[in-house]
Formats: sequence, C-alpha cells, structure tokens
Amino acid sequence: MRARMISIVAVSIALVAAVVYSVPIPIPITGGYTHPGAVAEVFVAVAFGPIVGGVASGVGAALSDLMLGYGTFAPLTLLAHGSLGLLVGWWGWRRSWRLKILGWILGGLALVALYYVGEATIYQYGAAAAAAEVPINLLQVALGVFGLLLYQLVKRAYPQLDVLMADVTFEEQDVPKD
Repeated sequence: MRARMISIVAVSIALVAAVVYSVPIPIPITGGYTHPGAVAEVFVAVAFGPIVGGVASGVGAALSDLMLGYGTFAPLTLLAHGSLGLLVGWWGWRRSWRLKILGWILGGLALVALYYVGEATIYQYGAAAAAAEVPINLLQVALGVFGLLLYQLVKRAYPQLDVLMADVTFEEQDVPKD
C-alpha cells in the first residue's frame, strides 16, 4: 500500500470520527445516538473512492461509538457506515453528479436497512423499536447532501483533489556529462 494512500485513509478516519463525535444526539428507544457523520462520510467517499470511503466511514464511526461509550453498537456501525462509504464511493467517485447522488441514496438505504435488521434481530430490540429509529437514520443520511456540497466547494478551491489518489511515477532523466 502506498504511503499516500495510508495517509489519506488515516486522515479520513480521523475526520469521520471527529464529525461523528462532535454532536452525538441520544436516541432513547434503542439506547444509541445519531450524528452528522454522513457529511464527512459522503465527502470522503466521493473525494477518494470506495476503499477509502468504506474504511474511513466504518472505522471512523465505530471508533466514535467506542469513545462515546456506545461500544456495543461498534460492530453494527462498522458495517452500516462502511456500506454507506463504500456505495457512495463506488457509484460517485470520478463520475457524474447523477451517479454521486445515486450512490448517496443507495448507500443511505443500505445504512438504514443494516441498522434496522441489526437492531431488530442481533440486538433484539424488536421490529417496532428498530422501525422507530428508521426516520432518525434517514435524517442522518440526508445530512450527507452537505458532504456532496462540501466536495464541490473543496474541489473548486483545490482542483488537485482528484490527483491525490493518482499513482505517482518518476522517470529517470539523463544527466549531461561534463
């Protein structure tokens, strides 16, 4: 793995974790919380692709779960938020705005579905309690639109953003002899 890729993944994980950690809003019915993390997750996925998006979104959000005392949710968060980042990056990286939006929608639906199924079955909250959290998760995913807008603003201010994930090559040049 290239050093640049490792650096981008590490900074992206930290960005997602910081945004998720910044505004945790408790959800009493399931004992979980919601947050504006989708903004960072969508931005990272569109800017750097599905691998970085999936890893940064899943790991960053799961780390925040651990830091905020919601450690039991960390495995489900890893999967749900990781799927958001993966799908947004898969559909939206270096593609048209329609596909970026499609990726955001599909990734968001995957996140909501994974939380619903996980809470209803694995965590045994039941279908009713898991369903009560669906609108909150949809709102959380809806905030991802600001990630798309943030990407557009950053790209406008820093057009080299797309080049960060490109392979760097060096060519040997002939040195003139004296």
